[in-house]
Amino acid sequence: MRRIIIALSFVVVAVAAVNAQSGVYRTLEDFENNRLSYATNDGMNENKIRFNEFLSKPYIVVKQNGEKIHVFKDEIYAYKNKGNIVRTWNFTQYCFLEKGPIWIYYKDVYASQPKGMQRVRKYFYSTYGKGEILPLTLHNLKKSFPVNDLLHIYLDAQFRNDADLARYDNYANKFKVNHLLEKAGMGLSKR
Repeated sequence: MRRIIIALSFVVVAVAAVNAQSGVYRTLEDFENNRLSYATNDGMNENKIRFNEFLSKPYIVVKQNGEKIHVFKDEIYAYKNKGNIVRTWNFTQYCFLEKGPIWIYYKDVYASQPKGMQRVRKYFYSTYGKGEILPLTLHNLKKSFPVNDLLHIYLDAQFRNDADLARYDNYANKFKVNHLLEKAGMGLSKR
């Protein structure tokens, strides 16, 4: 009977970690397997995570079982905050959107507009999970895949400017640039 109770408690903990709204992905492998460390839901009072996004501190504060732990953002792959996944690259936070031939991220920044400062969404990408995060531009995509002339032709034919790269294809349920890369069957190299 005791073994059954212990086994059931492990199942409950595993289900809670998979359905958790917040937690830390220590490695890329943890991210790909949806394995959260310090997993918690907002309703749980004994375990809390303070992500320090507003103050841009270099660490996350985890309160678990009454103990405070500082986890430095540069020592983890990503973290999940209320269902949103945030990857830190060179001490800058990027929100993860989509995994495909390229991994797409965004960051909201303040930019000078004719009517003052406004929040603008900027899009970024990496060519693989641990890759460098670059601005999502036609020029950068061509530099990322320099020997693929056919890809360059498809990109020029499909996208008039850099802003078009951030368009979402509702029919394919993915970003148009990833849909193009998949359909073109480019055999893009991933590291």
